Amino acid sequence: MNQNNTLSFILGTAIGAVAGYYLFKHQDEIVDKIHELEGNLNIDHNALIDKAKGKLDALTQSVQSTIERYTHGSEDKSPDEIAAIMTELSKLREEVKALQAS
Repeated sequence: MNQNNTLSFILGTAIGAVAGYYLFKHQDEIVDKIHELEGNLNIDHNALIDKAKGKLDALTQSVQSTIERYTHGSEDKSPDEIAAIMTELSKLREEVKALQAS
């Protein structure tokens, strides 16, 4: 049971990292498509940014609570698993900082 939870968490983290990497690598194309849609739909740019920030905050809170549950739970974890998770989390934080600076 413990291995299933660990495997699920690592798999979820890996999928999230791949999605984040894809978004980071293709951000110019995504931004261009968003601008095209804004032009076609006449969307307020500030409202769109506020909604995106809100969704990012909700996602960040969800990820943080999941990590806290995992790290502060009663399950036994190996130091290697925790180190790998913390390394991945650090990478994701740096990517988010880079995206926020853009």
